Amino acid sequence: MPFGKLFRKPAHQLRKVAKPVLVVLAMTVFALAQKESTIFTFKQANGSHPTASLVADSAGNLYGTTIEGGSSADGGTVFRLAPPTQGGGHWTQTVLYAFQGGTTDGKQPSQPVAFDAAGNLYGTTAFGGASNSGVIFELSPPSQPGGAWTETVLYSFSDQVSSSRLIFDSAGNAYGETQSEVYELSPPSSQDGTWTFTVLSQFTATPAFPVGGLAMDKSGNLYGTSGLGGTGHGSGCPGGDNCGFAFELVKPAVGGTWKTNVIYNFTGANGDASTPDGGVVIHGGNHLYGTSAYGGNDIGDGTVFELSPGSNGSPWTETTLHQFDRNVEGFRPEGSVIFDAAGNLYSDTYFSHGASGGEVFELSPPAVQGNPWTITDLYNFTCGNDGCYTLTGLIFDKSHILYGTSTYGGQGGWGVVFGIMP
Repeated sequence: MPFGKLFRKPAHQLRKVAKPVLVVLAMTVFALAQKESTIFTFKQANGSHPTASLVADSAGNLYGTTIEGGSSADGGTVFRLAPPTQGGGHWTQTVLYAFQGGTTDGKQPSQPVAFDAAGNLYGTTAFGGASNSGVIFELSPPSQPGGAWTETVLYSFSDQVSSSRLIFDSAGNAYGETQSEVYELSPPSSQDGTWTFTVLSQFTATPAFPVGGLAMDKSGNLYGTSGLGGTGHGSGCPGGDNCGFAFELVKPAVGGTWKTNVIYNFTGANGDASTPDGGVVIHGGNHLYGTSAYGGNDIGDGTVFELSPGSNGSPWTETTLHQFDRNVEGFRPEGSVIFDAAGNLYSDTYFSHGASGGEVFELSPPAVQGNPWTITDLYNFTCGNDGCYTLTGLIFDKSHILYGTSTYGGQGGWGVVFGIMP
């Protein structure tokens, strides 16, 4: 399938290696002399059109996916970017795997990859596999430096397309989302066994589109968002659809059934969020934070929101931390959020102010609780060599350099990996 038919613009319209870490890199050798730097430009042969955020290992290598390119023009890739060994050098890209499609391999990975504790990479594809509905795959590092990574298809979806990244618990179980369900993939008990796929929750009572990835608390409970469905409906909800909802899956005792709770229905009215396509992250104990592509101001330019649990069983409450306004800033945030040690929040928007390329922003908490958060525009993309359309979310290193991908832009328009110094 051509890239344009899969890529959501915006999302609602389609319904042993170095020790891995997911957000903070253990070192950085990347010094930016300017606010934004394109550290890698894609060409079709080495992958094209990244639509997912990056992950990193402790050596500062970045890992990601492209939805097209590789040895098959529309197969897609998993890639690694190694930082330069000295100042002023270039990052080095290696294609770890190029997907071929067909009934035995995946095709078009549109989500991020994830590490397990042993340094294996896991991810999903949107197509390919036994039913051409995508697969869950594992990439194992070579036993000798410079060798080839080994791909294993762990599961082929039958009628659902994956809509999120994978996360892992301490036992090595993986969790993810499809277009209408949350699932668990459990490793085999023996080396030559098969992985077990289990549906934990299926959203059938109302139209739903769980998307953006899950967050897990210390008790193993899961949290996420759906970009469609729920009971809320307001002027900020696009296309006549309901505005989406946030949910909780409560982990059962051994052998029990997971319990699904809708913890908030977004309304898209009076400043409330709508169409939360980026999932949520847990920060500040058990508070949830995320972005919404719509809702907020009168024309629905999107929001950053916080969900706070009630005490003694009372309902969760939503606080809109920022309403975007296309007249003064970027709008349509669709990516996930991250925090720094000081409690500042970072993400990106699909569109930028006065242009179409996207914006990276910082949102800083107030000195006095209850006062407004302060937004800072860190960079507006021009749709030139610097990149075009950012919607995937960011990661950062200990030097506070942010890294992300843009789906288009760069020489040839195949997309880029960028770094930004706040």
